[in-house]
Amino acid sequence: MAAKTASLWDRFAAADPGLLRLTAGLRAVVGLTLTLAALTVGDQSSVVLLAGGFTAVVTSLASSDLHRHNQFLTLLAGAPVTLATLTAGGLLAPFPLASHLAFLLLIFAAVYARRFGRRGLDLGIFAFMAYFLSQFAGIQPHQLPQLTGALATAFAAAAVTRCCLVPTTSYASLKRLKAAFNRRLRDAQQATSGLLADDGGGVRRLERRLDRLHTSALLLQEFLYEAPAGLLRDTTAELERTARADAAAQRLGVLAIRASKDSTAPSANTLRDAENRTRCDRVALRLGGAQSSGSWRHTTRQALQVTVAAALAVLGGHLVSPHLWYWAVATAWVVFIKAEHTGDILLQSGRRLIGTVAGVPFGYGLASLAAGHTPVALAFLLACIFGMFYTPSGNYWAVTFFITGSLSMVLALLHTLSPELLALRIQETALGAGCGILAAALVVPTRVHAVAEMRLTELLVILDHLAHCAPKAGAPKPAPDAPDLDQALSLRQLEAAGQRAGVTGFRSAQAGRGRLSEE
Repeated sequence: MAAKTASLWDRFAAADPGLLRLTAGLRAVVGLTLTLAALTVGDQSSVVLLAGGFTAVVTSLASSDLHRHNQFLTLLAGAPVTLATLTAGGLLAPFPLASHLAFLLLIFAAVYARRFGRRGLDLGIFAFMAYFLSQFAGIQPHQLPQLTGALATAFAAAAVTRCCLVPTTSYASLKRLKAAFNRRLRDAQQATSGLLADDGGGVRRLERRLDRLHTSALLLQEFLYEAPAGLLRDTTAELERTARADAAAQRLGVLAIRASKDSTAPSANTLRDAENRTRCDRVALRLGGAQSSGSWRHTTRQALQVTVAAALAVLGGHLVSPHLWYWAVATAWVVFIKAEHTGDILLQSGRRLIGTVAGVPFGYGLASLAAGHTPVALAFLLACIFGMFYTPSGNYWAVTFFITGSLSMVLALLHTLSPELLALRIQETALGAGCGILAAALVVPTRVHAVAEMRLTELLVILDHLAHCAPKAGAPKPAPDAPDLDQALSLRQLEAAGQRAGVTGFRSAQAGRGRLSEE
C-alpha cells in the first residue's frame, strides 16, 4: 500500500514539476481567505471586500518570480504601485474623458515596462489591474481611505501566506523540480524501451512523455538561471547535466521511433539525420521574446499596439455597453502578454473567447446552485480561483474558463448576476479580442515569417562564431556559445513550425510560455 501511495505521489509530482502550480493555487486561496476574513471582522462594505479580495488574487497572479526572495521584492514594489494607480482611478472617476486617457497612458507604460524583465511585467500587471479595479468597482474619491486599508490587508495576507502558511524555500523547490525531472526522464526511458519491445507500438505515448520531459527541463533550467547565489556549489554543472540528460533522451527517442518505422537497420546518414532532428526539436531553455521589428524595439512596438487596441476597445465597448466597456479593454490587454507576432495574438484571442463562452454557463450554473447560500458561493469561488492557478498555462482556454466562473460567483455574491450581464461579457470579450487582432495586424505588425527570418539570422550568426572558435580535436569542453546555439535552434524550430502549419503550428510555441495574466 505504501509503495502504491508513493508511486501515485511521484506521478502527481511529475505532472506538476516542483509543485509550482499547486503552491500558487494554495497561496491564492489562502491569501484570499485571509483577506476576506480580516475585512469581514472589520465589518467593511461590499466595495472594500471586493477591492481587498481582488487585490489578494492579483498579488498571487503578479508575483511570478520562482524564488521567494524575489517574490517579496515584487510584493514590496507592487504595493505602492497598486495604491497609486487605484488612487488615480478614483480621483479621475468624475472626469470620464480624463480617466480614459489616463488609462491609455497607463497601459502604454505598463507594457513598455516589460523591457525590464519579469519584474517589469509583474509591476505592469499590478498597475493595470488596480486601474481596472477602479473601473469595475466604480470607486469614488471618498472611498479611497477605506480602500487603502483593504490593499494593505491584501498585501499583508500575501506576505503571511508566503512566509508562514504556504512556505517554500529555493532549496525545497529545486529538490522537487529535480525529482520531477528525474521521474519524467525515467518515464521517457520506459516509453522508449516499450516502443522497441512492442515492435512499433506506442509512438504517440513516447512523444507525449518526451514533451513532458522538455517542459520539466524548461522549468528546472529557468529556476537555476534565476537562483540566488550560494544555492548550489556549481550551478553551471547542474545546468549542463540537465541539458545533456534531456538531449540524450530526445536523441534516443528519435532513434527508437525511426527504428520502429523501419525494419532495416538505420544507416549512418539516417542516424546523423535523426540526431540533427533531435537537436532541432529541443525546447529552448531560455525562451525569449523578439527584440526588434525593423527599427522598432519589441516592447515599444507592442506598447503602441496594446494602446491602440485598448483605445479601440474603449470606443467599441461604450457602444456595446457604456457601463461594462472595461471588459473589452481587459481582453485587448491580456491577448498581448507573452505574444511575439500576429499569429500569437490570433491564437490567444481565440482561446480567450472559447474559454469565456464555455465558462458562462458553468459560472451561471454554480451561481444557481449556491443561490441564497453565501458559504457555498464562497466555496465555489475559492474552487474556481484554485482551478485558475492550478491549470497548466498552456491550456489558456481552461484558465479563462475558471476566470469566468470566478467572475460569475463574484457577481452572484454582489447580487448583480444575470444572463444578460454574462451575455454582455461574451460580447465585450469578442470585441476586445477583435481589437487586439486588428491592432496587431495594422500597427507596426510583426508577421510570423519576419520572426522566423530573424531567428534564422540569429542562428547563423552564432554558427559563424562557433565555426571560428571551435575547440581543437580531443577537447571535450563545449564552446562558450553552446547554450546560445541551443536556444537559437529551438526558437528557430518553433517559428518554422508556425510557418509550416499556419495558426495551428503556434500550439507548440505556446507550450513552454508562462501563465497569461488576467483580471
